[in-house]
Amino acid sequence: MRLTDVEALKVVSEDGRELGRVFDLRAHGRPTTKGRQESARTDAIVYGPLGLLERLGLRSAKGSVLPWKQVMSVDAKRIVVRL
Repeated sequence: MRLTDVEALKVVSEDGRELGRVFDLRAHGRPTTKGRQESARTDAIVYGPLGLLERLGLRSAKGSVLPWKQVMSVDAKRIVVRL
């Protein structure tokens, strides 16, 4: 799975509560280029309405952020997280 596959997925808590959509990812490591990949580690997801505003730079909002270690599962439609 590529990091771009995660963007815009629904974020859902373990108990089924919808928290919003993924609007950005935070990672350490170097960007990859075609033909060359270096390992990067995803550290957090930014989600929800404030996450969108933060990504677009429309206001100095602090989006909702969860550490990646709280992600329980990822599939083609959603990310399940532990709060």
